[in-house]
Amino acid sequence: LKTLGPYHHRFNSIIGPNGSGKSNVIDAMMFVFGKRAKKLRLKKVSELIHHSAEFPDCDFARVNVHFVNVVDDPASAEGVVRVPGTECVISRVAKRDNSSKYLVNGKNATFAAVAAELDLRGIDLKNNRFLILQGEVEAISQMPPLAAKTGGTGLLEYLEEIIGSNVFVEPIARSSGDYDQSEEARTQAKNRMRAAEKTREGL
Repeated sequence: LKTLGPYHHRFNSIIGPNGSGKSNVIDAMMFVFGKRAKKLRLKKVSELIHHSAEFPDCDFARVNVHFVNVVDDPASAEGVVRVPGTECVISRVAKRDNSSKYLVNGKNATFAAVAAELDLRGIDLKNNRFLILQGEVEAISQMPPLAAKTGGTGLLEYLEEIIGSNVFVEPIARSSGDYDQSEEARTQAKNRMRAAEKTREGL
């Protein structure tokens, strides 16, 4: 049994030399958050089960991620205090037959229930911006400012997805098209009015 934490309530960075286990920590969390084996650099989830001379017969691997809500408190040593009754443990178990199961507070749960509970904790599994993986920072730094074509990803599109403003891109585009049409109709009406004024002056 290995315990890591508690983590800081705002930002955490896992650093260390090659082979120190940085990726294993992230993989453990990604496992709980529903990533498939191939996303964890594995062929099958049973490869997560520990096997060594000291422990040759382990039947399962289990990762528990503990959550608790906190509120700011400058007077406390950590700057925050825990909110009683908000503790929650999300778990996932990998078995020898390559199956896995999820648990919420020790009780079997569906992945949908896990996703809903995590969403309440500020972890959005859909957009997956709560973990910055190895190599992502370099990839982000090399992004073009704008996507070369519609549906592509540039730095602007990436940032809009993170902050959630990408949901406004399509409505803004529609409104912009409506504005252009209205402006064209206004220009045509203005030109007709000027022509009518000239005709009136002639009369």
